[in-house]
Formats: sequence, structure tokens, C-alpha cells
Amino acid sequence: MSDEIPLTPVITRTKMTAKMSTPKSAKKRTILTKHFEESYIEEDDETYVYNETMEVDIEEEDNEDFELNSDEDISENSTEVGSVIEDKVDEPVPPQSSVRAFLVKHEIIRKVFHSSIGLITLWLYTLGVKKDQLVVPLGLLFLGVFTNDYIRLHNPSINKIVVEKMWFIIRESEINSYNGILSYLAGLFIVFSILPKDMAVMSVLLLSWADTAASTFGRKFGKYTFQISHGKSFAGALASFFTGIFSSYLLYGYFIPQFNHVNGPQDIFWKPETSKLDLHVYSILCGLIASISEFINLFNLDDNFTIPVLSGFFLYGLVSYFQV
Repeated sequence: MSDEIPLTPVITRTKMTAKMSTPKSAKKRTILTKHFEESYIEEDDETYVYNETMEVDIEEEDNEDFELNSDEDISENSTEVGSVIEDKVDEPVPPQSSVRAFLVKHEIIRKVFHSSIGLITLWLYTLGVKKDQLVVPLGLLFLGVFTNDYIRLHNPSINKIVVEKMWFIIRESEINSYNGILSYLAGLFIVFSILPKDMAVMSVLLLSWADTAASTFGRKFGKYTFQISHGKSFAGALASFFTGIFSSYLLYGYFIPQFNHVNGPQDIFWKPETSKLDLHVYSILCGLIASISEFINLFNLDDNFTIPVLSGFFLYGLVSYFQV
């Protein structure tokens, strides 16, 4: 009897469960549960859920993959099962500095780049750059990024090198898919091609600043407020709202009056003398449009595309409706 193989192989899982965290199903429950830190996931955080719950998922997969239904399967495969699991447990993880891990998890460099586009746009505005002059560069940038992604996605060895070198700008969800920068560039290409100059600039500011504010505050405080839609919290929407108001005051209250000499006759679509909306009401509505554009899910398109396009055309419709 001592030589008999036990019905259930004894598998040590201490290494896989040493960092047990809340499973995805528990984290996706309604907000305002007892444990705030485990009750809500902002949309952008879903990129990193796998890393945080990897140990739990591995154990669940192991339970499914190594379920044995007969004594014969046990006798033939128990040794192999044990070796496979040991390989999984003991597989070395590439070292990563705490600084790099922090930068990746919170997308610090990506958000700085995202936000800097608004500053660059305002700087170009002060130089008198026409919106039509930006269409071709945006199109060329789009083709360049698309070509880079197409090549790396069809060549695993190149993809590995690119991802390693550009870890600060490529999300985990984009390792095997096209980068969100393409959506960013496509959205800007459309608004600068179609909309008046001030509407296009506002679209950039709402994408660059309001979206970043929504993501940042949503991650930090979204767990304390209700969800407007999947991965979109009231905290994020509120941050987007106030950032939209600030952007409107900054553009229409300072930059346009101070640098009006760089504008052509048709460049500025909203003017207080031709609108029923004064600057204060218009700015509040800009904030509202920023929030609405932030949480609208349009055919599951990337919000880097939908935010500038939706906000730009919403603003255009709003101004058109209230023109004198």
C-alpha cells in the first residue's frame, strides 16, 4: 500500500500564492464596498490587473489544466505534472527597478507626453502657425507610427526590442497591438482638417489635459464615487469638467485676446460679440462637453480618437446654435 500513488498529487503552491491579491471578479464589483482599495478599477488600470492578480490566475488555470479524471492518468502523468508546475514556479522573472515599475504602472512618462501636446499646441498658436500647416505633419507622423507598429507586430524579434526600448510609451495591452498614439494622431488630423482654428485648439486641450486629469483623478479617487460607465468614474468626470473650464478660460480669456494678431478672419469661431453665450457660460459648457466626451464609448474606439473628435464637433454645434 505504501507504493500506491495518492489520488490527488500534492502540489506546493507557496510561491504562487505568496503575493495573493484580490481576484478580478472581486475588484470589479460595485464601488463603495467595505474595502475601498479593492472595489474599483479605472479604465486605464485594467492594463495592469493581470500583473497584480497573476498568482491567483495561475492557480485557477492550474486547477483547470491539471484536473485528473482517472487513476491511470494519475499514474502516467503525476511526475510530469509536478515538473511542469515546478518549472512555472521557478521560472525567473526579469528584474525591474522600483522606479521603472512605478513609472510604468502610473504611466508617468506617457502622461507627461500626453499633456505636453497641449502646451506645444499653445506655443505653436503664439507663433502664428496656421492649422492647415499641421495637417501634413500629423499625417506623416501617423504613417511613421503605423509603419513602425506594422513592422514590429509582424516580427516578434523586432517587437521585443522595440517594446524593451520604448517601455515608457507602450502599454502592456499594446505589446501585441497597435499603439494608442495612432488614435491620438488620427483624431487630431480630423479636427485640424475640418474645424475652425479655435475649435481645433480646444479639442487638443480637452484631449491633452482634461483626459489626463480624468485618468489621474479617476485612478486615485474613482473608488470613492459611483461609476458613470465601465471604467469611468464620477471623480474622473469631475476632474475633466473643471479642466475643461480652465482650458476655455485660458484659451479664450488669455491666448486669443493676447495673440489675436496671429488669427485670420475665420479662425476664431466663438466670439462674445457674435454669441448669446458669454465667456463664463461658454466655459462651463466646455467643461460639460469635456466630461461627456470622456465617458462616451463610441463603438469601442480608443478615447484618444473619440475625445478630440466628439468634443470638437460638440463645441462646433454648440457655438453654431447660439450664434447671434
